[in-house]
Amino acid sequence: MKKWYTLIAVLLFLLLSSVGSVSADESNEKTIRVATYNMHTGIGTDGNYHLERIANTIRESGADIIGLQEVDVHWSSRSDFENQIQILADTLDMDYFFAPIYNFDPLASGEPRRQYGVAVLSKYPILHAENREIARLSTQDANPVPTPAPGFLEAQIHVKGEEVWFYVTHLDYRSDPTVREMQVSDMLDIMPAHPNNILVGDMNATPESPELAPLFQQFEDTWDLTNEEPGYTFPAEAPDRRIDYVLTATGMDVQSASVIPSMASDHLPVTADIILEPGSNPFDASSLADLVAYFEEEGELADVEAARALKIHLASVSHYEDIGSGERVVKHMDGFKRLLDYQRENALLSEQAYETLKIDADYLIGKWR
Repeated sequence: MKKWYTLIAVLLFLLLSSVGSVSADESNEKTIRVATYNMHTGIGTDGNYHLERIANTIRESGADIIGLQEVDVHWSSRSDFENQIQILADTLDMDYFFAPIYNFDPLASGEPRRQYGVAVLSKYPILHAENREIARLSTQDANPVPTPAPGFLEAQIHVKGEEVWFYVTHLDYRSDPTVREMQVSDMLDIMPAHPNNILVGDMNATPESPELAPLFQQFEDTWDLTNEEPGYTFPAEAPDRRIDYVLTATGMDVQSASVIPSMASDHLPVTADIILEPGSNPFDASSLADLVAYFEEEGELADVEAARALKIHLASVSHYEDIGSGERVVKHMDGFKRLLDYQRENALLSEQAYETLKIDADYLIGKWR
């Protein structure tokens, strides 16, 4: 009988230990809300321009990262020649990157260039971003043919130790799907295989459209994964089709997706709650150095020397990562944390930079310990 009691006790211990470890793992998961929104240059369903309604819709959506389409930057009188993305970023206190599709000369000498395109707003640091080219028809040619042109946004975003590759697109609106087929092919050539890939945008095509099929072979449609309703997004007043999407790399944990009611644009925004698994993206000293460079550019470090000191420490860590010396990685990362403490005490870096770098330093130490 004692043997049975002992066996039961061991099994209970293992079960409780397993539950505890799952809870610990779950506590390390990072849930982010991403979104897409064709903002129609800030013109609502009433035909009036009010950029503050767009800002309020984004704020109420709770999005951490949002891709925007139809963004004006000093474009025309329809949007008061405003720099819309700068105003939205300042209003919402978010980082941003703008990728113009059209980039025209100003109407008068000395004025800013007139631009129209796509953008990303992020509560997390955008470490790197590019305006990539996909097929487009020129608006200025009498008989246009599809040629590579800018307007496909690629952004590397740092989310608490994980890196997300976020893409924003706006596909051709014409009924003929030929250009969209070419654009889908171009996008798939640009986007590398990555566990944290997210593609959002106005595809100007419904889910059953053949030209979108190649996308659904490589990406998950967050709406289809989590909903049975049609999820129509256009036109906003009486939506009857779904043409706005949040797509994720296969295997990402999608918790939910929602269409947000708003009359601020002729499209409705779409959000998706996604869990980033700890360690799903390789994170190393080089990634941490990119984050230091980001904070340096943002003025979060006091001077060049403060940034240089941090980068020197991380260069040493990269060397020991390359040769697989975990003990020395941990030792030098402990030194990196002491340097962070020193810089914080001497007002050489902001509190935001300190907290972010310290969290990521602990993550890297845990990876190698």
